[in-house]
Amino acid sequence: DEFNNHCEWHGVECNEEGQVVYLTLGNGGLSGRISDAIGNLTSLRRVDLHDNDLKGSIPSEIGNLLNLSSLIISYNGITGTIPDGLANLSQLEILHLHGNRLQGTVPRLTFKGQTKSSFIADCGSPSEFDTPLDCPDCTMCCN
Repeated sequence: DEFNNHCEWHGVECNEEGQVVYLTLGNGGLSGRISDAIGNLTSLRRVDLHDNDLKGSIPSEIGNLLNLSSLIISYNGITGTIPDGLANLSQLEILHLHGNRLQGTVPRLTFKGQTKSSFIADCGSPSEFDTPLDCPDCTMCCN
């Protein structure tokens, strides 16, 4: 039944092998933290968790998602620094981090099909927050 088959859950899409490839749960009323277990979903290509009430930090295990092309976690309550493991994500085309309370320096990233909206973060000055992100690779900075 649909409660036991994760591929039938709302916002979850799987490949033919039953591996999760898309998590599309933006504006879904989610709260809590992004689980470290997300790093076990190594077939993930897109994670969209924008406009929820997620707290805590970005788990370092997200660096295990080597197939990830899109990570959209904007407009949550995420804090802390951005894990260095993001630099491992060589398939990344879209990274939206803005509207959170992230700090520090963003790891150097290489984007596949970079456009003006490929990499958005709160790196503008004056920042809405205490200290803007140090983000040399951002294609757009929000304030």
